[in-house]
Amino acid sequence: MPDSTQPQCTLPLPFPDDPLERTVLAILRRMAIHGLRDARASWLAIEHFGLSFRQPLVLLRCYMHELASVSNRSIRIAPCCAPGMTRDEGLLMAALGAPALDLLETLTDADDVSRVMTTACAVRKALMEPGDAG
Repeated sequence: MPDSTQPQCTLPLPFPDDPLERTVLAILRRMAIHGLRDARASWLAIEHFGLSFRQPLVLLRCYMHELASVSNRSIRIAPCCAPGMTRDEGLLMAALGAPALDLLETLTDADDVSRVMTTACAVRKALMEPGDAG
């Protein structure tokens, strides 16, 4: 019989199947837990994007910075090796896939998420159309 005092599952969402989404989630987790300039996050970007790593990496840093700046609540991030995603991570990833004000407002509990929305759009474009800047 389940113990009602135990917290509900904190990883209700499955880990992404897509390699790009898995890499982006890992980078976001590293930055959230270890800081925007985490070396392993940078290596993950280099490994996935090759010589085109700079733009996605910098824009993901901007995305995390804007979220942290505007958020009125703590955003739950799972450990880097976790096999699933928190609800908040699901919102983070969904907002990159199809930036929507309501997703970002829910995630941050903030009224003005325009800067986060703009950054999410830039990240999405960079992830969909990687250049070969090097």
